Amino acid sequence: MEPTVVSTSTVAPDEFDRNVPRICGVCGDKATGFHFNAMTCEGCKGFFRRSMKRKATFTCPFNGSCTITKDNRRHCQACRLKRCVDIGMMKEFILTDEEVQRKKDLIQRRKDEEAQREAEKEARRPRLTEEQSQIIATLVEAHHKTYDDSYSDFCRFRPPVREGPVTRSASRAASLHSLSDASSDSFSHSPESVDTKMNFNNLLMMYQDQGSSPDSSEEEGSSFSMLPHLADLVSYSIQKVIGFAKMIPGFRELTAEDQIALLKSSAIEVIMLRSNQSFNLEDMSWSCGGPDFKYQISDVTKGQSKHHKISY
Repeated sequence: MEPTVVSTSTVAPDEFDRNVPRICGVCGDKATGFHFNAMTCEGCKGFFRRSMKRKATFTCPFNGSCTITKDNRRHCQACRLKRCVDIGMMKEFILTDEEVQRKKDLIQRRKDEEAQREAEKEARRPRLTEEQSQIIATLVEAHHKTYDDSYSDFCRFRPPVREGPVTRSASRAASLHSLSDASSDSFSHSPESVDTKMNFNNLLMMYQDQGSSPDSSEEEGSSFSMLPHLADLVSYSIQKVIGFAKMIPGFRELTAEDQIALLKSSAIEVIMLRSNQSFNLEDMSWSCGGPDFKYQISDVTKGQSKHHKISY
């Protein structure tokens, strides 16, 4: 078996055009590149190299003008070799066995050096400690336990109203009072309960003021149509963030004041990060389990008036 050889292949710039088919200039087979100064297939490359190294002399059994194709290239070696020379293949491009070995050694050395560099780079890459890995696992578990990606609880909220004003302001206020009371009960054992009650009370006052204002127009009243539903949604989201915070290692060991400060400064950011899981870039909406719970920016604006912005 002939040893593996390395060809000194010269590639012309225009041959890099991927739209130009690469055809062997000797037999018409699919070419693999420039070999010994000509575009050839692997078969004709090997044939030319063997013939030159052995200094072989071939005689055509016919008239010396055989047409060489992929199928008959083995039939007439004389015409095949003549065709190799005619398309520009040169014996000067053929390496000796020693040169071939040196080139193979050089290629292997470069591969080894590259592998060594990659290994050193990998070794320098920062690694998580066991404690850090455990903390990350705990946070991921806490997120999964406090974030329902099926959004099954959304059906418990007061239904979203996207069209027209909500007409009975007294009923609206009583409904919001009920939401505030229910939320306060759920937070009664949490350090942030006072802060949450205050936010809902402020929301309630703003809602009542807007509904009872003699200057309120029908159009402005309609801007609050989503408020009850969004209030339920935000209340629910805050409860889930509180549950998440309680599962963070060390959070419960903090003073009540520190827990409140942390939740107050970061709860909305956490809610916004979580909302990214349901956001769809194609139609710029939040899809939360069903067509009734598919939200767009226009829905959010119906939870506030042009004079006030709701903040939690």
